[in-house]
Amino acid sequence: MNFQKLVKIFSTPLIISTVFFNINPELNEVKSNNKVIPADANDLALYQGMGISYVCSATRKGIDMDFRKSLSVASTTFVTVVQQKHGGLIIEGKKKKEQKVDPKTLYQNVSFRLIGGALDVCPNSVPDKIENEFKTELKRIQKLNKE
Repeated sequence: MNFQKLVKIFSTPLIISTVFFNINPELNEVKSNNKVIPADANDLALYQGMGISYVCSATRKGIDMDFRKSLSVASTTFVTVVQQKHGGLIIEGKKKKEQKVDPKTLYQNVSFRLIGGALDVCPNSVPDKIENEFKTELKRIQKLNKE
């Protein structure tokens, strides 16, 4: 009998408070920042550094993951972060112009930059074929920029 009285005493306030919390819509409202902030140069540099670190770590001796797979994971992660956290927006140029980026184009650009970074940080992890492709493409880009 005493146990039933204790249950009634403690359960009544619990039930009442539960009803009040469910009735008040302000308590159920999600209070988060919905404003999308474009990725700036610092954000992009951070994500690039993280990608280079991942590629170098994953392909170092002892772990020996495939370089292309590691590069793909790092590039995909970079693009996903820019798409989800920044709404696919980046700030570019001296005028700090906000622009929406195409995920496929961003993926290709990021992959190229990550290869270049890996060549600087961990050149022994980059296969010769990929290094040669990178150097050829870099020369082509430099030639286009001079024109």
